Amino acid sequence: MILRLRNLTRPAYISTSPWLLAAAAGLLIMIVVTFAFHNFRLEQRLMTSALLQKAATLMRVLDSGSRASYINDLRKDYWNNDPWNLHVQRVIDHLAEDPDLRFLALVDAQGKVIAHSDHSRIGTLLPLPEVEGLGDRTDQQPRMVYAIQVTKEYGRVFEAVRPFTTAFPTLIPTPMRQQREGQRGIFLQNQDERRPMVRFFPRGNEVGEGHLVLVGLDMKEYDRTLGRLRLQILMLSLAMLLVGLGGWFSLSAVQGYRISQKTLVEIQAFTSLLIAKLPVGVVATDASGRITTWNQAVVELTGMARDTVVGRKPQEVLPEILAAFFLDVGTVVTDHENHFREQTIKVIFGGRRCEILCHPLLITDSEQQYMGKVLLLSDVTAIKSLEQRMRENERLAAVGRMAGGVAHEVRNPLSSIKGLALLLKNRFPSGSKEQDTADLLIQETERMNRTITEMLSFTRPTALHLEQVDLPVLLQRSLQLIKAEAADSRITTVMEVEDGIVPIRGDVDRLQQVMMNVLLNAMQAMEEGGTLTVALANLEQGEGVELRITDTGSGIAPELLSQVFYPYFTTKPSGTGIGLAISQKIILDHGGSIDMESEPGKGTTVIIRLPTHGPGQGAGILDP
Repeated sequence: MILRLRNLTRPAYISTSPWLLAAAAGLLIMIVVTFAFHNFRLEQRLMTSALLQKAATLMRVLDSGSRASYINDLRKDYWNNDPWNLHVQRVIDHLAEDPDLRFLALVDAQGKVIAHSDHSRIGTLLPLPEVEGLGDRTDQQPRMVYAIQVTKEYGRVFEAVRPFTTAFPTLIPTPMRQQREGQRGIFLQNQDERRPMVRFFPRGNEVGEGHLVLVGLDMKEYDRTLGRLRLQILMLSLAMLLVGLGGWFSLSAVQGYRISQKTLVEIQAFTSLLIAKLPVGVVATDASGRITTWNQAVVELTGMARDTVVGRKPQEVLPEILAAFFLDVGTVVTDHENHFREQTIKVIFGGRRCEILCHPLLITDSEQQYMGKVLLLSDVTAIKSLEQRMRENERLAAVGRMAGGVAHEVRNPLSSIKGLALLLKNRFPSGSKEQDTADLLIQETERMNRTITEMLSFTRPTALHLEQVDLPVLLQRSLQLIKAEAADSRITTVMEVEDGIVPIRGDVDRLQQVMMNVLLNAMQAMEEGGTLTVALANLEQGEGVELRITDTGSGIAPELLSQVFYPYFTTKPSGTGIGLAISQKIILDHGGSIDMESEPGKGTTVIIRLPTHGPGQGAGILDP
């Protein structure tokens, strides 16, 4: 049989409500979109601020540059200097070399161009942007406003406007060099110091009052940067969305894993408890062929604790006949009906002979991959023994009925034959041939009568006189009776008795009859001498005693071993074949069992087990 294991769990998100998934996905998308929009607006403000900063820088350069140029011109020739607007134009021409600058212009309040980066526009009128409030901030720098314009000539342009507040000085000659130290003004001294010092007073906005400076910056780099930023934000948003979804599914998977682990732990706990309490032994191996399961029934059967065998190979702990079920590990057998069928085998555990019903299983997963083997062990020793006893009882009953009828039909003629033989013996002279013949007839008649008597004693219920029996003393007495004969036959007797032998209830005479029958049979099997060993030990848990009588004789062939307890079966020329049959009946009447193990050329062992509580429902009549 092949046992297949299937995956009984599924991911937790499969069973999750779709509305919950939709709500979670919508919330995640809203968070990602908000984050992306915020980042985009932040970057847009930063780039606009950078453009404003550049425009303000250009305006400050124009302001300071034109004033510096004008003052420098005054120093050279303060009577014949160029007008201030030419100085402004020179600075604009210099700043126009900036590749990001589309135009730089100075206009008056009516929009007339005073200076422009494009000379062709000087003197023309330009449409002025909305400039309300440009001059409101008198305590700080003049306010600057901006707008993004789309023009045919320049395309998209970032246009910034600010009042032009540069103050140009007016020359007032001062012949005297002595002026008060704290007086406002600008003092210039000629290099040869022969000319008088001149003083320049600013005229405020008298020259430049009501003028505006316009700066137009190229928006291509701005637009390209925003495009790249949009792409980056899109990719980042997708990545965040994927990470969020992945996190959701990961959490779901973790939750499902935890639920699966909890379910698996519960199933394992239930399975472990079930396997531990099963009356059937369970031995299981994994794919590598090492033992993983060894339940309590196997512990009681083999006497080996679970901790000492788990993780080891079956060949290391089990008898060879059981370990053979775990051979060819890793091979999936397709014809499992023939290779994995039930078998009943005989094996010895701790000196106890057991009959085990073995049921092997092959474990595979849903993909037919090998996962291990399982061997179910059922101890059927008691059942087989009961079946054997039932068969023996049925056979004995049949033999008894037949023997009773035969004895009844034969015994009466034997009495007549013996009487006639005695009559004939008395009629012939002593020592004559006829008298000898009559004596022979009487002897054979008596032998036939003894045989019939034995047959009747074998078939009739036996009256047992139960009492407490000390088996070591009974064994010692039996060995004493055969001591002389054993010495004559060059046989050494050895007695091995375990300490603390429990007493039993039984019939002393009947039990001694059994021991004498077995001991004499063992001696007769050792024609050339040997060793006769008698061992007595307690059974497990004090349920009874076990007597093992072992000889070193010729042994019994395996094909004859099953017939040794049959009435009138014998392998000895002069044997009657009734002794072992009567011994078996006596042991059965005591509620025990008798078995025989033999190996040709090495000897025979007779195993007798007797319970401590006395006979149960035996064939004999109990006479307490």
